[in-house]
This record gives sequence, structure tokens and C-alpha cells, in this order.
Amino acid sequence: MSFRAVFIAVVLGTALLIAAFMVHRYRPRVVIEQPSAAFVRASGKCAECHANLEASIVHEYELSVHARKGINCLDCHHPAANQQGQEHHGFTIAAHLTAGNCRSCHEPIYQQYLRSRHAAAAWAGVYGSGDFTPEQIAIGETYHPGSCRRPANPLTSLEGGPLSQGGCARCHSIGRPNNDGTIGTCTACHTRHTASVEVARLPSTCGQCHMGADHAQMEIYNESK
Repeated sequence: MSFRAVFIAVVLGTALLIAAFMVHRYRPRVVIEQPSAAFVRASGKCAECHANLEASIVHEYELSVHARKGINCLDCHHPAANQQGQEHHGFTIAAHLTAGNCRSCHEPIYQQYLRSRHAAAAWAGVYGSGDFTPEQIAIGETYHPGSCRRPANPLTSLEGGPLSQGGCARCHSIGRPNNDGTIGTCTACHTRHTASVEVARLPSTCGQCHMGADHAQMEIYNESK
């Protein structure tokens, strides 16, 4: 490898690491508190265990619109279509949720998401079409021709796996292809257990990804105040 190629790789790697650190600067602050005893009792076995192991996620869920509407843990964590469930203390759950779980209730919103560049086009812009099924490529190409049926970005192989995962994938995984046939992850913007529309609309949420030298929307927004 020539000196020039090594130099470019080092510079790009350093820039990605700086960008990754800057992501946390704009991350919305989450206050970690204990869930109320009344909520733990009312929400059953899941909360009883996780209140001791991961109190923050139980408290986040307690404050969510899902909790206020009586949606329980298994309503979201039950394996959706084409998902492999796993046994967890007497329950069969999907440990890693995808857009497939959310679309069970939010199908119109999922269809809106598929039409956006946050969907398949976001992942393909870095990793190309290799991870997608033909059906997933067809969906992406329907709305944005040429955005999914493409090779990986050359910088991906130049930077290597660790830098790519720590830099590009942190944001572009919003459009990752899932094994259940769906595309993307809703929690990238809506957060996990708060499942908040309000948080998704905050400039600071968008600024977790839309910042830096190559897409400086957050900096432009801050300068506009």
C-alpha cells in the first residue's frame, strides 16, 4: 500500500473517530430514575426483574405513551413474522427488535418510512446492495431508483470494519436490512423504551447524525439561531 493511501486512511479514520465523539455532544439527555413501585407491581413479571437489573429502561417505559395506553412488554417483544424467538424466563421473546415489531401496530408509518432516504438508501449508500434480499432491493428502488442497486462505497473497504462500524454504521444502520425481511430500525430516532414522537422531532436527535464536515445540517441550524 502506498504512503498516500495509508495517509488518506489515517486522516479519514481520525475524522470518523472525531465525528463519533461529537455524536454524544448532541445526544438528548436521558435522566435515569427508579420506576415507581406501583408501576412495577402493575406491569408484572418483566418489570419486577428489570427494575433491579436495568431500572432506567423500566422508568423510560413508565413515562412512555405505550405505558399510558396499557401496551405491555410482550406486545412489542413478542416475535413478529419471520423472527426467531428465544426463551427468556418462561417467555418466548424477540430480544432484538426491528421495524417488523413496530409495524405490527404502525403499518402506515412503516410504509411512510420505506419511502424515505432513511430506509434502504441509507444503508446502501455505505455498504451497497450486498446485504439486501432481492425483495428489499425492489422496495428501495421503487421509491429511489439507483439508490440501492449499487456497489459499496469504496471508502468502506479502505477504512476497514472497525472504523466503518464505529463511524458510518452508527448512523447509516437506520436503514439496515433485517433478517425478518423488513428494513430499518425505528429506535434510531424514536429511542427504545420511551418510543417518543417528541424526541424524534428534536433538532438534537437529528443532530446525532446530521452533523460534521460532510453533512453539517446541525451546525447550520445552530448558526441560524
